[in-house]
Amino acid sequence: MRNIYPPLIFFFFLLLFLSSSVSAQTSSVVLVEITDTIDQSTVEVITDSLKQAEANNAQAVILLLNTPGGGLDQTFEIAEIIKQSDIPVIGYVYPSGATAWSAGTFILLSTPLAAMADHTIIGSCQPIETSLEGTRFINDSKIINALVEWLQERAVMYGRNETLAKLFITQNRNVNATVAKNNGVIEVVAPTIDQLLNDIDGRNVTTATDTITLHTRDAEQVRYSPSLKIQILKLISNPILTSLLLMLGIFALLIGISTPGYGAEVFGVIAILLSLIGSGFSISTLSIIFIIIGCLLLAVEIFVTPGFGAVGIGGIICLVIGSIFLIPSYPTRKWLISGEYMTDAITIMLLVIVLFALFFAFLLYKVLQIRKKKSSVGKFAGEKAVAIERITPEKPGFVRYKGEYWQAKSEVVIETNTKVVIIEKDETMLIVKPLER
Repeated sequence: MRNIYPPLIFFFFLLLFLSSSVSAQTSSVVLVEITDTIDQSTVEVITDSLKQAEANNAQAVILLLNTPGGGLDQTFEIAEIIKQSDIPVIGYVYPSGATAWSAGTFILLSTPLAAMADHTIIGSCQPIETSLEGTRFINDSKIINALVEWLQERAVMYGRNETLAKLFITQNRNVNATVAKNNGVIEVVAPTIDQLLNDIDGRNVTTATDTITLHTRDAEQVRYSPSLKIQILKLISNPILTSLLLMLGIFALLIGISTPGYGAEVFGVIAILLSLIGSGFSISTLSIIFIIIGCLLLAVEIFVTPGFGAVGIGGIICLVIGSIFLIPSYPTRKWLISGEYMTDAITIMLLVIVLFALFFAFLLYKVLQIRKKKSSVGKFAGEKAVAIERITPEKPGFVRYKGEYWQAKSEVVIETNTKVVIIEKDETMLIVKPLER
């Protein structure tokens, strides 16, 4: 009996080890929502989500695509990130009724495993450009041929239909999930994320370093949540908000220069810098500018204008923004987006800009009127007033000037109700003399 215990103890620890190993190997996938326009914040989202997936040893990153398109340079950057990833990246147009137009289609076909939910659409990949006349499709053969070759090469890379990939650009072809699957543009049609995980379980996916067999059945679904930095970046990258910030900044500077001390000039500087970031300027350079301006504003608040007001608050805001945006710079913005989206965006942008312009023009007009009125009130010399009490060289008295009571003095005696002429103003005291008739 004594010899039975060691094998039992060994068997117990072996079971404990195996159970812990099984629990440690529970698979997970990271779900990343790609909505709205594709911009630099989208690049940051995908980069950050891949780091999270690597840290959690996730089976794959699934991009939930529902986008009208976006920046061409950012799309190429995202495609390269996906190509160089050691973790499988799965493109999934989701939910039902979603679209992945233009840049969204480029990203979907750049993933080693592409899927669509029922009743979703991809296509409309001809690039557009915006100008003062509005939006127009780019028909330059040099650009079109380059994009066609790029997208067809991605299709060949993953064994997909390169002919249909070409038509997405040259004819703005659109297809639903069923047509895309039947024509070999995507691999899977799945109505839900759970069904997708079941359908791709056991599939082999080629990454930058190896071919990986997916184990996604019943995998834990981890929703990626972007950081505050990325959320702010997404907000100011919106072309409508970028233009509005620029206009607001310019008008606020005009108001601030006209009536300093109320913080309008501080807001104007911050708004313009945010607009430049959203428009594609170097973030690292502008973040340093933010930090320098923040330090200068705080120095002014502390040493020049003791207390704490708009200048100090503006300094703190600049320091916070400068710290948040100390990240890599933007590429040049080009658009690979649905024309309808951009047309609507420009219409809204122009309408709001006109309204803001009219409002600030009216506000500036009123401010200038007030300043002009104040300057005219300040001209006392030669103005007439009435003495409301006796004034002598030894004893000042009061005069009524434009409905206001002012203390006055005179070198001669002036009786009550005598009209006087103001010679000059000495701080709060008027120097007067009797009005000559």
